[in-house]
Amino acid sequence: MTTSTADLLKISDLKSPKGSFLLGNLKEFKQKNKHRILEDWAKEYGELYTIKLAAKTILVSADTDVNATILKQRPTKFRRFSKINEIFLEMGLHTVFNAEGEHWKKQRKPVTEALSVKKVKGYYPIIQEKTTNLIAKIKSYSETENTIEILNDFIAFTIDVTTEVAFGYKLNTIDNKEDSFQKHLELIFPLINERITAPIAMWRIFPNARDKELKISLKAIEDVMGKFINEAKQRLAENPELVENPTTFLEALLVESKKEKTVFDEKTVYGNVIAMLIAGEDTTSNTLAWTLFYLAQHPEIVQKIRQEASIAYPNNNTPENYDQLADLKYTNAAIQEAIRLKPTTPMLFFQPNEDLVLKNVFVPKDTMIITQNSYAAMDNANFSNATKFDPSRWIKSACPYQNHAPKTSRAFGGGARLCPGMHLSIIEMTTAISSICKQFDISLAVKPYEVEENFAFTMAPENLKIIFKKASTL
Repeated sequence: MTTSTADLLKISDLKSPKGSFLLGNLKEFKQKNKHRILEDWAKEYGELYTIKLAAKTILVSADTDVNATILKQRPTKFRRFSKINEIFLEMGLHTVFNAEGEHWKKQRKPVTEALSVKKVKGYYPIIQEKTTNLIAKIKSYSETENTIEILNDFIAFTIDVTTEVAFGYKLNTIDNKEDSFQKHLELIFPLINERITAPIAMWRIFPNARDKELKISLKAIEDVMGKFINEAKQRLAENPELVENPTTFLEALLVESKKEKTVFDEKTVYGNVIAMLIAGEDTTSNTLAWTLFYLAQHPEIVQKIRQEASIAYPNNNTPENYDQLADLKYTNAAIQEAIRLKPTTPMLFFQPNEDLVLKNVFVPKDTMIITQNSYAAMDNANFSNATKFDPSRWIKSACPYQNHAPKTSRAFGGGARLCPGMHLSIIEMTTAISSICKQFDISLAVKPYEVEENFAFTMAPENLKIIFKKASTL
């Protein structure tokens, strides 16, 4: 990877879409479907090409081998785009997500352990309770057959799960969607997205109304988190047995903060619990919404999920225990298929830590690289009939297709920095989707093309409107 030869291409040798003289491709990059624009450019200019954002030249990769190399060689040879860390720290978010090097390594272990399969299994009663609340809410919608923007309910559902898992606090946002805490959280990712590629940090010079609103929201979140942290400290002081067996994510980090040579000071504890809350709320809720987008167009798939649920847990509205989730293979396959077609992280931002070579292209240290995660998933060479929503492709014994390359679909990242919350997210989604399909028929209240993709650090559905009816068949 670090060879040096006259035969190597320079980044300036790669093709690039035409842009304006001063701003380059910044106008297109400001679009809410920027990830799809980049995919179209990859088809036109090749799987390695460059774009210009004002004076900055950026390498864009839709090449699966290059993207896999970058993920595999993190954190030694690649890191996240440094501006991501800068923006996160500016917002007070000292987290495992944006940490690099030794600091990341020391954060990674306790965060991963707190979200391990064993821990998530212990969290299942919380997930089941919150799913029961979600089902009750959807039942009220089915009785009126009103049009529902279901993403808001999924956001509330995931916030309720994460706040109890992380803090031991029952927030019950699902029954109070006007809760200000949810509104504060919803501001963060869109403004991170705007600031990462902004050529000038105008929010520091002339903050606009949204910038001022974010500042207020961050202070409000900090106040709420401060309360949770103080309560957790008190529980640990009053119950020494919790030091050996912490019951929440926050307690686990506070125990870690008392060890020698720890990196978990007050800021890092705060940052990681906030990161878990924001990331869990955003990616999981968006994937749930995209899964319903497809299921609403495929009643025959809903019926298969319903039949599976009726066999796995015939006497309950939701899976009764964690072990029953192993029997929900088709449900999981439907979620994987939605993730393939509508990944909530369709592109990621990196920089190399040293000069290196990618596919015969010399890439200088600190070059900004955008990897495209959804491009390969829409390639028939990787997935036969790639645009078709078909969960059966994810079931080995039932896959009807010649081409199936799951490693090219990397919604949760890969390598050493695989998302530590992946298992928790999958368990939440499997429980929710199975429970919904068991009890309700689902249809779109709008045409499929009227539901648009909006990338704001993660990719969410816009104008997704659903109608629920009591299940017509079992």
